[in-house]
Amino acid sequence: MVATTGETSIEIGASPEAVYAILTDLTRISELSPECYKAEWEGGAIEAAVGAKFRGYNDNGGHKWDQGCVVVAADPAKEWSFEVPADDGRSTVWRYQIEATASGCQVTESFDSPLLDGEFFQKINRHKLLLDNIAKSLANLKVVAEA
Repeated sequence: MVATTGETSIEIGASPEAVYAILTDLTRISELSPECYKAEWEGGAIEAAVGAKFRGYNDNGGHKWDQGCVVVAADPAKEWSFEVPADDGRSTVWRYQIEATASGCQVTESFDSPLLDGEFFQKINRHKLLLDNIAKSLANLKVVAEA
């Protein structure tokens, strides 16, 4: 059995409201993510709201794919979470939790992905890659939010 969850946190010198606005502005995803280069709302959605759908476009070393996502939490300045449904029912959930601090906020990005237990994802050590990408995403978020 391999780890199927992970999380990393960072302290950011910006308000929780400002950080939430950056995270939920899909036009800014390429500034943050080392893997997702584009995202767009679908089905008439125009902003983060529970049930809203969007599509993410990813590139990992030349391997490109896109995936539909569904917002499962949209609590301004506190939490932004979405589910990436899988055909076999083993969906992945990505979560950004934001906590106010004296100097701004702490942001924790996490994932819960039962898919990581599959043989292919074990071979490519996808768990480590996701943790590395979270660290990069949060570092990029810090730069953007503090600018």
